Amino acid sequence: MGPVEKTARSVDEAIAAALEELGATCDQVEVEVLQEPTRSFLGILGHSEAKVRVSLRASLGQKALRYLSEIVAAIEPTARVELQGEEAEEVVLDITGADLGLVIGKHGQTLAALQLLVALMTNRGQEQPRRIVVDAQGYRARREQALQAMAQNAAHKAKQTGRDVILEDLAPNERRIIHTTLADEPGITTRSIGEDPYRKVVVSAAGGRPEERQEPRPRRPQVEPRPSEQPAPEPEAPEPPEEA
Repeated sequence: MGPVEKTARSVDEAIAAALEELGATCDQVEVEVLQEPTRSFLGILGHSEAKVRVSLRASLGQKALRYLSEIVAAIEPTARVELQGEEAEEVVLDITGADLGLVIGKHGQTLAALQLLVALMTNRGQEQPRRIVVDAQGYRARREQALQAMAQNAAHKAKQTGRDVILEDLAPNERRIIHTTLADEPGITTRSIGEDPYRKVVVSAAGGRPEERQEPRPRRPQVEPRPSEQPAPEPEAPEPPEEA
C-alpha cells in the first residue's frame, strides 16, 4: 500500500486517522508533516488544518529484495528476484530466469558472493542482524545433493583403497556439508587442509594410509660462469726431443 495523506485539526489526529487506514502502528510507519495547523486571527482570517503523509516502512526483506534486484539487473537483465519468505531470523530470496549461469557462477561462487553482499547491505545499522539466503531456482538444494553424493563416494573409495581421498577446493559452507554428511559414517573421519580459497576436505578411513603430499622442491638455477671467471687452460707439457 502506498502513502496515505490525512488532514485533521491537529497533527496527532491526522496521524491517528492514517494509522487506522493503514492498519499499522507508529513504529511501522514513517510520518511526514506537510502542513501545521493554524488558528484564525480574531475570526477574520480562516484557520488551516494539519496535513500529514504516512507510509509503511520497508521491511528488512523488502530492503534485501531491492538491493538484490538492482545488482542482478546489472548481471542478467532478464532475471527476476522474488521474496520467498521473511521470518524473525531469516530472509529468503530467489532468483528466476531462463539463463542464470552468470548469476550462479562456478560451483555457486557468484551466488554466494551475492548473498554475502546483500546481507552486509541489508543488516547495516541493524541491532539484530538477520540471515539472508539467496537461491536461484533450487540451485542450493541440487548442489547440496551433489556434495552429499561426493562425500559418500569419497568415503567408499577411502574404505576400498585404505588411502586418503582429497576432494576439490570447496567454500566453507560446502565443506560443512561434507563434514556433516560423513559425521556418523562408521570408520570414516574428515578434516580440512590448506588455506582459503583453496581449502580442501580430506576423507580418511580408520587404519588407512595417509596420503603424503610433498611439494616439489624448487630447483636451483644453474648460473654459467662469467668469461673472466672461467679457469685458464693448463699449459701443455713440451714434447721430449727426438734422439739422434
